[in-house]
Amino acid sequence: MAGMQYDAGHFSFLEVIKVLHRTAGPAFAKGSLIKTGVTAGKSTDIKEFATLEDFVASAENMGNPIAQFEGKAKHYGNGVFGLPACPFAGSIKTYKSVAGGMPAEYADVTAEMNRTSHVTDHLRVGEGAAVSPFCAVHQPIRSAMGERTKIAGKTMKIYQLGCKSGTGHKGLAAPWIEEAGVETKLVEKILDENMCCYAIRFESGE
Repeated sequence: MAGMQYDAGHFSFLEVIKVLHRTAGPAFAKGSLIKTGVTAGKSTDIKEFATLEDFVASAENMGNPIAQFEGKAKHYGNGVFGLPACPFAGSIKTYKSVAGGMPAEYADVTAEMNRTSHVTDHLRVGEGAAVSPFCAVHQPIRSAMGERTKIAGKTMKIYQLGCKSGTGHKGLAAPWIEEAGVETKLVEKILDENMCCYAIRFESGE
């Protein structure tokens, strides 16, 4: 049977994470990934929608940057969303096909992503919701894109509530679940059928 061509970009990205860890440590690797995600998120166009319903509807035809990046998320009401598939699933599949498994260093980077820090507090990510190093890119991208999105004139704030790993482990961000005013049981239920759960709220005083 003929072999398959691997995606060089996917494989290289995963190798970069491992090299960052080995060269400068897990904290540096985490910081580099977060910075990459924020920079990418801030490069998108500013979008405005009249209502939350308009924003949700825009995902049907990939009419907002968040949907264009991560795919269509399901709205469970009250600004709470579940994302069925991780946008980095292809990268993970490619790497496992080549290397046979994921690098051991990834656990260290994931643990660092879940540590409380000024930058994760600002972006409302991590705090237990990271289940892989890719969360250190994905979650900041989404948060940064949210800061460039307005609904009814108010700037969006995105809270990462939880994620599910490929093995089925659910990582929950208790501080963000509480601050966003969402029931933990709802987050767990959403993660039963999704890989990611987040909530949209808005900046006050605008």
